[in-house]
Amino acid sequence: METDNRLPSGEWNGFYLEDQRSGKGWMHLYLKFENGKISGEGTDYVGPWVASGSYDLDSGKCGWVKEYVGQHNVRYAGVASDKGIMGEWTILSSGPFHIWPRGMNHMHENYLKQEQDMPMPATFPNGGVMEPVEI
Repeated sequence: METDNRLPSGEWNGFYLEDQRSGKGWMHLYLKFENGKISGEGTDYVGPWVASGSYDLDSGKCGWVKEYVGQHNVRYAGVASDKGIMGEWTILSSGPFHIWPRGMNHMHENYLKQEQDMPMPATFPNGGVMEPVEI
C-alpha cells in the first residue's frame, strides 16, 4: 500500500461535472494505490464501474480509465494534492472532476452547501442563454 498521505487506499468520494445544467455527478469510490498503480471500483448515477491506471509520486500526476460494466469508458487525468485529486475526465467531451479520501468529509459538505446556496445559472460557458422549456 502507498504511504504517501495524498494517496491513501480505501474509500473516496467526489464528483465530475458534465455541464452547468446537470450539476455534479457524485461518485463513491474504493481505490487502491500501490507501487505506482491505481485499481478500484465504484458507482455513480451511470452505474457500477472498475478503474485501473497509474500515478507518479514526484509530480503527483494520476491517470486511470473508468470502465462502466457493459458500457463505455472514461479517461481521468489529474494531480494529487492535500485536497485530493483534481483534474479532467474525457470521453467525446470533457470536464473537471474532484475526488478526495473519505476522511475529508468537510469537502463533501462544502460542495453540498455551495449547491444549495447557488442560484440556477442564467447563462452557460458557451454564451448561450437558458431558454424556458414548455411542457
